[in-house]
Amino acid sequence: MTIKTLWEQIQKSPTKTPTRLKIPNTRSDHRQTTPTQPFQPNQQYFQIRINELYLSTSRKWFSEYDPLVFAATEFIYDKKAETVPFVVGPSLIEKNGQKAPTGGSTIFSNTRVAGLHPYRGGRLTLSIVLYRVKRKDYAQGLLKLIESVSSAIDFSTALRSYTKVAGVLLTGIETLFGLGDTEPVIAIRKEFDPSAGDNLEPSYFALIDKPESELKTEQLWVRDNQLVYGANLAEAKPFREADFVLYSIVQTSDRNDITTLPFYPLFERAKEAALQGDDKSWERAKANLLSLHQTLALSPDLTPTQAKQLFANFLEETRDAYRTAQELGSLGSDELDLGSFDDEASIQDSLNKAIQILDLKF
Repeated sequence: MTIKTLWEQIQKSPTKTPTRLKIPNTRSDHRQTTPTQPFQPNQQYFQIRINELYLSTSRKWFSEYDPLVFAATEFIYDKKAETVPFVVGPSLIEKNGQKAPTGGSTIFSNTRVAGLHPYRGGRLTLSIVLYRVKRKDYAQGLLKLIESVSSAIDFSTALRSYTKVAGVLLTGIETLFGLGDTEPVIAIRKEFDPSAGDNLEPSYFALIDKPESELKTEQLWVRDNQLVYGANLAEAKPFREADFVLYSIVQTSDRNDITTLPFYPLFERAKEAALQGDDKSWERAKANLLSLHQTLALSPDLTPTQAKQLFANFLEETRDAYRTAQELGSLGSDELDLGSFDDEASIQDSLNKAIQILDLKF
């Protein structure tokens, strides 16, 4: 099962043409205040977010049908083209603290479905499908299995492991689709190819279950990551005329989840060895630093700029740990003896000595 095969099945389904559009950055409160720039290879990270899924009351949501949002992102990772599928369904909605509503409300918001990953160049392709799944026992069991596979591994920090189960996830979607009780409501497959002149930049996109001819698309805005409709941003009201998915491509220059990435234990081992303060341990710390430097330089999870900055920070922190350990090791026993705590005078004397140690200059 591939994304191409899945998309061919969707195209054969009897669905009306939805509205698929990019919300101009001038019609977003966030983009108006935060300047954007096109993605450049090896310069920034990207993530894909579903900012809002709204379900109207017209399709008997949660009484006869459950919603299922399928998202797939295709991009270059570690010199190979990879596909990251992700599924959001009723189980994940309730897991995040939201009881399944009856429709006519926002079901979930600001959910990451791909990233953070460095943009390495080439094409970035997004596929997003809103399905409705008939509430039957066998379909529900398969739906829960698909959701559990999708959420079992964190794709942002363990993408190589995640891609190993991607085929299982796609096969599950295909099987669910083949049961006959699963229908695509709205869908989009959008490819961004800078080599062909496409502008790949941070943006919001809307997928609406209503023909574009029935909407004044120039009155669609984004405020607080929500789709609103009106003559201007200030007066616009939440859009509620049809089911829709609001999603976005997000850009950042750094990632702040460093402690969760595979290389971080190398830094911890280097620092732990440096804290011993002796020559042999320092040699061990340097060996770990060398391995860390090589790992950072080749990491598929970092941009070159952040990899260099991280190593500089790790190196300085390890050196500081070694210098501190040596300073403490050079203190005489009289300097480290905090005395007894028999009376107020000895307690004060001990506190003074402790302050002297804390006040050492390294």
